[in-house]
Amino acid sequence: MKKHYFLICSALLMACCILVSCKGKKQPAQAPQVKYETKVLQPETRIYNMSFPATTSGTTEIKVYPQVEGIITKKNFTTGTKVNKDQTVYIIDPTEYQLSVKAAEANLSVATARMETTKLQYESNQELYNKKIISDYVLQTSLNDYNSAKASVLQAEAQLNIARTNLGYCNVTAPVTGYVDANGFDEGDMATRSNYLCTVSDNSLVDADFSFTETQLLDMIKRFKLRIGSKGMEGPNGKFIGDAMPRLQLKLKDGSMYKGEGVVTKIEAIVNPTTGTVLCTAEFENPNGILRSGMSANIIIPITMDSVLCVPQTAAVRLQDQMMFYRIKDDGTVEGMICKVVPSNDGKEYYITDGLKAGDEIVTNGVRKLSNGTKVR
Repeated sequence: MKKHYFLICSALLMACCILVSCKGKKQPAQAPQVKYETKVLQPETRIYNMSFPATTSGTTEIKVYPQVEGIITKKNFTTGTKVNKDQTVYIIDPTEYQLSVKAAEANLSVATARMETTKLQYESNQELYNKKIISDYVLQTSLNDYNSAKASVLQAEAQLNIARTNLGYCNVTAPVTGYVDANGFDEGDMATRSNYLCTVSDNSLVDADFSFTETQLLDMIKRFKLRIGSKGMEGPNGKFIGDAMPRLQLKLKDGSMYKGEGVVTKIEAIVNPTTGTVLCTAEFENPNGILRSGMSANIIIPITMDSVLCVPQTAAVRLQDQMMFYRIKDDGTVEGMICKVVPSNDGKEYYITDGLKAGDEIVTNGVRKLSNGTKVR
């Protein structure tokens, strides 16, 4: 009995010593919980810039064909330079046409002399006829000769005008003021009516051609209430399509933005069955001549997105070609939601088009550490 009592007292004494010893030491701290940033989704307004590859061309682009044929004796421009309307760009050897003018002038002189002679003969016969010396037949014959001679004069004058016009065509001139591009013809080459010599582009206004996909076209039709009218695609109530759609910007090849704004002037009403795209044209003023035909650029169409759900890109988990976001449930745990998104132009946000709704709360940071069922609060 005494032995059991001794053991019990020893155990109590040891427990007290341990308790006193532990009281003097610091207890290990618990690991703090991770704090996740969250966002409650509410409709917002954003401007989204849609970009389309484009090629520029002068709104007035004319191929210059020679009106006469011959050897080119002078090329009066440098490709890519500006020429004024009626400025000579090529000279075709005029020798043949100068000779034609001289021949036509000679023929006119002969015809004029014959007309004067037949006129005198007719006037003389008129007097004789009045004196009843000659018959009606003789008078009528002289009148016919005179009329025939006058017609010959008119014909000779026409031939002379043609010859002079052809001689003038030896100076090939620019039909408009613009920038000229040669078609490979140089001095010594043969100019023919079937081949154009150069192209002159009036670049005071420049077109930029680009294409919509069929899906993008349907979106534009719904967004801007477009319709097909008597003159092609137009805005509501027959409004000009450029007034129905927003003003455009042009991003140049070097990454800079063109200062002037453009307007959509045409959207084809037919989808190309081969490419599945629709050709569109925008027009830009070009007072300083910065834009040239054949330039590559990007059309920028600013789209106002109303009532869109915006989430930071840090909230997204990419699963191959899908985007997942973690929505916080009522019990404080998360579940992954696969969503359709549109990336913002600045690379900071995604615009949710399907998968989440207004009022949903999502985790916006540290999402790589989460999985379905993780408790975040």
